[in-house]
Amino acid sequence: MQEILYTPEKILINEGEINEYLILLKEGKLETFSNFCDYKAIENNGIFGSEIILPGIKSFESVRVVENSRVVLMEKELIEKFLLSNYSLIVYLIKKYISKIISLNNKMFNSMKNENENIADKNLSKEEISKKYLNIYRRKKFNHIEDEEIKKYFKARNLFNKGNIKEALEELKKIHYSEFDIYFQAEIEIWKYLCTILLFPDKKYYLEKTLKEKYHFIRELFSFEIFERIITNSHLEKPLVTYLKSGYLIPANTVLFYEGEFGEWAFMILSGNVRVSKINAEEEKLLAILSNEEVVGEIACFKNVLRTATVFTSTPLQIIIIEKDNLDELVKGNPNFGLKIVKNLIKRLDFERYWNSPLSFEEKLNYMIKKYGKNILNSSKLKSEEIYDLFRLNNINKNELVKYLFKSNIATLRPDGTLKFL
Repeated sequence: MQEILYTPEKILINEGEINEYLILLKEGKLETFSNFCDYKAIENNGIFGSEIILPGIKSFESVRVVENSRVVLMEKELIEKFLLSNYSLIVYLIKKYISKIISLNNKMFNSMKNENENIADKNLSKEEISKKYLNIYRRKKFNHIEDEEIKKYFKARNLFNKGNIKEALEELKKIHYSEFDIYFQAEIEIWKYLCTILLFPDKKYYLEKTLKEKYHFIRELFSFEIFERIITNSHLEKPLVTYLKSGYLIPANTVLFYEGEFGEWAFMILSGNVRVSKINAEEEKLLAILSNEEVVGEIACFKNVLRTATVFTSTPLQIIIIEKDNLDELVKGNPNFGLKIVKNLIKRLDFERYWNSPLSFEEKLNYMIKKYGKNILNSSKLKSEEIYDLFRLNNINKNELVKYLFKSNIATLRPDGTLKFL
């Protein structure tokens, strides 16, 4: 680690190059600018070149000295330990990378609009159009995170965290959860049983055994890990403390938010996946499938803009909710959680940069299959037109894409019309 004084016009980082050091600005002023993200700022504090925390990632910005500036250059092997002991810098990086993503989105997707809107629906809001589409074309009942039964679950968890165990149990007993997926049923019973054990300790071994026998997947749930730690008076590690405070299980087929809604919260996925879609009256354009450790909804949450897409669960989903006002607290309590968010945002920007570089059709196709993974693609049961949208293969005919997938032994067609990747 070394401290250096630089004079104006000195270029400390060049966009598109791999950084050798993390730069910590102690005094002075630096200008950052990114041609790729269409982003520019002048800053008198903060850190720069943080892409270095992931191997092989090139810088997203150039950094130039504006006035005499004193900086600390930090070697790669020291960076993670330094950030984990300075949680406020992790929060700074999260907000900085979100700003870059917003600038990139404005540059690339401002012209994206829902086409072929039904004239009869022209007076409906985007939220109302999404609801109508899901009801008619998806042909299954969709929950919403603001539905009464899910809200009861959130309320009960909040009461539990405040130490109001008896009130939490009463709220959990009010939940009619038999119509939800079996994972959500297990989640509710875990918290009911935990409250019961805390009130009546002699029941703990019987109730623990009941859960294990009833739900074969019970150890997949973070809530059950918490359950076991509490009833055995064992230490809760930071990830479990974070889940206890801000983690929830959301049932399959649940809308987390609609395009056009105001956003006051985001979330990180711990397990499961969600679909991110643009929806009009007769069509769903699949933009992304997001899964483990990816962050969703952060732009609307931190920048006071409307939700830009409709997001709903494909599977049961375990998440950490990030609210505008609790980001600092979450990262302070679990800096590793914050660092995961930073790395995820860096990966997202790097993906967009790679995707916008000159690539052949085959390179794009192989890259996207690797990005999502065959397990997620197959569990999502995607139709060929969804693959076309998801993989952003706008320069090839949809029929040609399907023929190529079959001919190259990359995928086959299931009886229900969805693609199975081999």
